[in-house]
Amino acid sequence: MLWHGDTTVPSQWGLATFVRRSIPVIGQVQGFVHKEYGADGYGDHPRSRSAHGVRVYDHDAARAVSVTHMHGLRDLRGKMDTPARADQARKLRDIARQVSAPGDLRIVCGDFNVQPDSETLAILGRDGLTDLVTRGGFLTTRSAHYTKPGKFADYMMVSDPYAVRRFDVVAAPEVSDHLPLVLEI
Repeated sequence: MLWHGDTTVPSQWGLATFVRRSIPVIGQVQGFVHKEYGADGYGDHPRSRSAHGVRVYDHDAARAVSVTHMHGLRDLRGKMDTPARADQARKLRDIARQVSAPGDLRIVCGDFNVQPDSETLAILGRDGLTDLVTRGGFLTTRSAHYTKPGKFADYMMVSDPYAVRRFDVVAAPEVSDHLPLVLEI
């Protein structure tokens, strides 16, 4: 449960994917990358985490594109590498593989809750994905609303960097403690 003052707000795990109606969804997969579904609420930390992948068809480019995202494990101790985060990265990789077909442009993104030198990015990198945040030299993916140490959490990884027309980490306006990642392919 989430809370609004003293009122409980029913919720599950807070992950959503939005696809424009004009873009055909030709496949999808969802799975947990940490723990499992909890019927009695979120439970204690570390809480369950899921990932969702969609495969869409890009008529303009005459190709399929898969996009897989997650909100990664939050560890109250920080964003360091842990066995649970490495396991989560392997499960995310497997979900991204499951929704993709050979030749697809693959995109894997989200709030991974790790630092740029993390094992998570290394695991995904060994699967042929390039991180656009670190490659682009961006200094942070967090806004001034985030006051803790560690100025990274969000990543955008692609299987073919040459397919990227534009990528940006948008600094203004600030509407969250995360900065939006905008990818044009």
